[in-house]
Amino acid sequence: RAQATSFHLLSSTRYTLSVIANCHHPIALISPLKMDLLTHIFDENPQTLPNYQRIKRNDPNLRRVVVTIAKNQRSKKSICAAADIAQLGREIGRNTALTDLLLDDVNCLDHGDVVLACHMFSLLCAGINSNRTIEELTISNFSHNQWKIGYCLGPFLANSPNLRSVCVMTGGGCTKSADNMRLLVEPLLERNAPLEELCFIESGVDDDMVVALVDVFLKKPRLVPIKLQIAGGEFGIVGCKAIATLLKSPNCPMETLDIPGNCIEDDGAVCLANALKKNGVLKELCLAENRMTSNGWKVFDNKSTCHVSRQQ
Repeated sequence: RAQATSFHLLSSTRYTLSVIANCHHPIALISPLKMDLLTHIFDENPQTLPNYQRIKRNDPNLRRVVVTIAKNQRSKKSICAAADIAQLGREIGRNTALTDLLLDDVNCLDHGDVVLACHMFSLLCAGINSNRTIEELTISNFSHNQWKIGYCLGPFLANSPNLRSVCVMTGGGCTKSADNMRLLVEPLLERNAPLEELCFIESGVDDDMVVALVDVFLKKPRLVPIKLQIAGGEFGIVGCKAIATLLKSPNCPMETLDIPGNCIEDDGAVCLANALKKNGVLKELCLAENRMTSNGWKVFDNKSTCHVSRQQ
């Protein structure tokens, strides 16, 4: 639910950009059905109270904002241009009250649309990159392989001193390649400020992407304790071997490792269990909804002080 009404833009390329303010539970708005419904409501009433103005005047009560770029299926009106989207990015960048930002793309766009939308998104990010107050960033539904969120938001990810949580959901611009994963994670770990939580949920993270993620972690000095979540991914034994290497490293920063709903079988369980014997940092390991048999679960008996959970 949103406490306030929405500011939105309709571009000449038939996109809708909506800003939803102060959502109690922003994640609940990620559903394409719900977001499409909200977008259509905004189409019918585009002159409602503009949250854009609240962002611009640095309203101290405006803490959470959802920005969605969606293809407008109903209207071909040319109300604004990409310059308006760039201006919104600049206002978010200058704002000193925002703490939570959710960037969301709710439509499966064809190739031509994606090229154009990527350009618009890069203009938005160019402004967002100067923000220094956001603490939680959620990236959702940017599933096309041309979305390079790490590239567009690199300066923000590297320099935002208060950013402590990054959650990538349903695509999130890091999928499709290990290189995109590196683009996202490297600036996060190069920061002087600590990152407390890094989550990938239903984002198609496969073996190659886990290897790339671990490689970035291993190249960095020991970090503050972090929660790493890869839920609903596609990695198996290769990814488990990479994670095991990180668990055995003196630079392992993980206190919580949440990897439910992947393709981990008994061989992967053995690999992780052996690594835990050389790890004194990890406190929680969740392996729910993987492909392990009872034999796979048995290998964790008395292996370490880490609590291994079968439930999320």
